[in-house]
Amino acid sequence: MSFVSKEKIRPATWEVTAAIDAETFTAKVDEIFTKQMPNLSIPGFRKGKVPRTMLEKRYGENLFFEDALDALLPATIDGAVKEAELELALRPQDLDVKEIGKENGVTLTFVAIVKPEVTVQGWKGVEVPFTSPDVADEDVEEHIHQLQHRNARTVEVEDRPAQEGDVAQIDYEGFADGVPFPGGRAENFDLTLGSGSFIPGFEEQVVGHTPGDAFDIEVTFPAEYHSEDLAGKAVVFRIKLHSLKKEELPPVDDDFAQEVGEDYNTVEDLRTGVKAELTASREKESGDGFTVALQGKLAALAEGEIAEELVAKRTERNIELFAERIRIPVEQYLQYVGLDNETFQADMHARAEEQIKVELALEDIAKQEGLEATAEEIEAEYVRIAEEYNVELARAKFGVPEEEITAGIVREKALELAKAAAVKIDPPAAEEDAEENTEEETAE
Repeated sequence: MSFVSKEKIRPATWEVTAAIDAETFTAKVDEIFTKQMPNLSIPGFRKGKVPRTMLEKRYGENLFFEDALDALLPATIDGAVKEAELELALRPQDLDVKEIGKENGVTLTFVAIVKPEVTVQGWKGVEVPFTSPDVADEDVEEHIHQLQHRNARTVEVEDRPAQEGDVAQIDYEGFADGVPFPGGRAENFDLTLGSGSFIPGFEEQVVGHTPGDAFDIEVTFPAEYHSEDLAGKAVVFRIKLHSLKKEELPPVDDDFAQEVGEDYNTVEDLRTGVKAELTASREKESGDGFTVALQGKLAALAEGEIAEELVAKRTERNIELFAERIRIPVEQYLQYVGLDNETFQADMHARAEEQIKVELALEDIAKQEGLEATAEEIEAEYVRIAEEYNVELARAKFGVPEEEITAGIVREKALELAKAAAVKIDPPAAEEDAEENTEEETAE
């Protein structure tokens, strides 16, 4: 018997005490000594002929204690875990040998992170926001209008002043307190008026001018501007307007329909095709959004203890997968998006915790409903994996444990059951929170 006792020290975490009796430990030490004897020597004795008492006197009685413990440890821990009736989620951690010797054997402790036991109640009939995938005629026309823009040609404007939507070719030079500032000068620059790509107020002051005009623009840099020298500062830009261009949209006729899609012969074909594409896209987007919202509800309903180590391990793995996907160092990505590492880590930790809760909730739903994976379903999933990764079926089966395949199938069945049992409700209307913002500004 290797199990001695167990004590819960944290959520889903136990400290287990195990023991190896003196007789078993001593026998293993003797066995290792016998195997190692031919390789041992000390001055004055031939190799393999050194008396054990001499070796222990020279090197200590514990000469082979570590080797014996290493040999006995796997069976000792496995036996203790089984006798303690624990289902591990991670490998045992923090091994600590409290006592070791021939007289009393070995006493040790280790930390067991167990698989969380989560229950989920109230999942049938849970209300989940659902966005309708319906496509209105206005949506179709807006998409066709976008296609017009993609196929538009640019023409010179010579008979009127600049207006929003025009592309103005300009020279500009910026002055702060009458002195040119770095990065504030360009020639023959194409600026789309109304795009909002320049400092607020800049593009609006180009509107109304005609090619050949030279004029000044007064603007103030935003307080949060990246350059401290210019942030919140009033400046003057000297402008020379060279030319104006505008988009000329093609008419929506049969020729246009044939140009934008080889399957379209008429405008009616185009409208029918666009509506089908938008519907398919929105159905996927709506379905994905509904699934994510439902999973969040299930995670919130899940009750049980989850060890922090389990969340930390999932977080670490998720970050590794994220790094593989973006193909640049995470630190570099965070600099690009202006996100600090602490916030990023907290977000990834929260996502990992929700993922684990969702999986456990689905497993409990499957248990409640008696869901199982059939042999045909398991085989079909192996075939899918083999085809996706272009490997032989036998290799797919070798690389992915059947238990993992089975668990995935059962969770998917539980998710589909939860979807069918959920009540779809309209998503909450977007609010501007104008009153709250006003109150905050007043407080400031």
